[in-house]
Amino acid sequence: MNKKYEIEFDRLRNGLPKEPEPLRHQSGLELLRRFGIGPENFKANDVSSDERRDAFYDHLAETLQKSMPKEDYEKFYFDEDADVYSKLPESEKVALELLRGEFALKASEYSDEYIRLRGRKEDKKFVLDARNAITFLLQGLPDKQPGAYKRHEVRELIDHHLLNGMKTNSVDRRMSTLRAMFNKVALELELDDDLNHAFRDYDIPHLGEDAKDREDFTFEQLQDLRIAEIKRSPEVLWLMHLMLDTGLRVNECCGLRALDIVLDDQQPYLMLQKNPFRRLKTKSSRRFVPLVGVALKAVMDALDSAETEWLFPNYIDVEQAKTKNTSASAAVNKRIKVLLGEDAPTCHSFRHTMQTKLRNVDCPRDIRDELGGWSRTISDQYGSTADIDAKAKYLKASIDIRYRKIV
Repeated sequence: MNKKYEIEFDRLRNGLPKEPEPLRHQSGLELLRRFGIGPENFKANDVSSDERRDAFYDHLAETLQKSMPKEDYEKFYFDEDADVYSKLPESEKVALELLRGEFALKASEYSDEYIRLRGRKEDKKFVLDARNAITFLLQGLPDKQPGAYKRHEVRELIDHHLLNGMKTNSVDRRMSTLRAMFNKVALELELDDDLNHAFRDYDIPHLGEDAKDREDFTFEQLQDLRIAEIKRSPEVLWLMHLMLDTGLRVNECCGLRALDIVLDDQQPYLMLQKNPFRRLKTKSSRRFVPLVGVALKAVMDALDSAETEWLFPNYIDVEQAKTKNTSASAAVNKRIKVLLGEDAPTCHSFRHTMQTKLRNVDCPRDIRDELGGWSRTISDQYGSTADIDAKAKYLKASIDIRYRKIV
C-alpha cells in the first residue's frame, strides 16, 4: 500500500493523473492480436486477411451499435463517411489506427512507453528522469508528435531554459533523455514519422562552462566527522566513515556483503564486485580497496552487528533486489549537516576530497584512479598483497596530513 501511494504522489507531483491510464499502443495491439491481424493485413488481398479484417470490423460495428442511439447507428451503417469512429472506446480506436498505419503518440505519451520498454517501472530515479524530461519539453513547447517538432523549436526550447537560469549541463541531460526516449519508442513501436525527429545533433552554447565545482571538505571538518558518534541508526555513521576513508560511492557501500570483507590479511581490505542487488558504474569500478582509519572500524562494527549477509541491511530492498542508495545518501547528508552545519558539502564530496588528500601525499595518478574506480592500470597482479599494501600506504598517509581545500 505504501508503494502504491508513493507512486500516486509521485505522479501528482509531476502533473500527471493519480492513476496511470492503460498505454494506448499496448491496448490497441492486444485487441488486434485477438483477431489475429496486424497492419500488414490492412491491404492484403488473401482470403485469410479478408476474413480476419471482416471479423474485426464486425466487432467495431457491434461496439458502436451498443454505444450509439439506433438512428445514429443506422446513419453510420449506410454512410461509410460518417464520422463516428471517434465514439469508439480508446482501445478500439487505437487498434483501427494501428491497422490503417495511422497511429501516433504525442511527446507526453512517450515517457510511459519508454519506461515500459526499458523494463524500469520500479526504478524511481529512471522514472523521475523520464518524466522530468517531458516536463522540461512541455515547459517550452506544445505537446505534439516528436517528428512534428522543427529544428528552430528545439533551439527555442534550449534557449528558453537557459534564459530561465537552468545550468547548461542540466539542459544537456534533459535533451539527452528526450533523444534516447524518442529513439527507443519510435523504433520499437515502428512510428516511422517520429524516427527522424529534430532532437539530435543540437548544440548547447558554452556547455559546462557554468558548472560549479563540487566543494571539498576541510581537514577540520573531516576530523570532526571522524570523532562523531551516533547512538541511534549506527548504520548511518558506518556508511559515513566508510566513504570518508575509502572514497567509495554510496551505492558501492550499500551493496557490500560480509563475504566482500577480508580482515584476516596483513592489510584488511574490501572487494567491490557486481552482485544481483548492485550494479557497478563501470568495469573499472570492480576493485580491491584497503580498509584504514575510521573505515576499518566502521566495517568491523557493521560485521559485529550483521544478522544477514549484507553489511548495511537497512539499505537493501530484498523484494526489488536493489540497493536503497538514494535513502542512504539522504541519511548521511542529513547527519553531515547536523554535525557541520547547513553549508557543509554532501557525502559525494568524500570522493573529491579523497583525490585532493591523495594528491597531497604524492600518490601516483594511476593508484588514485584505481582507488576511485576510474581505471585499472597498475599491474596484472590486480588485488595482490603488494598492490593492496601500496594503496594502503597512501591512504594511511592521507588521514593525518593537512591539505589545502579546493573550492
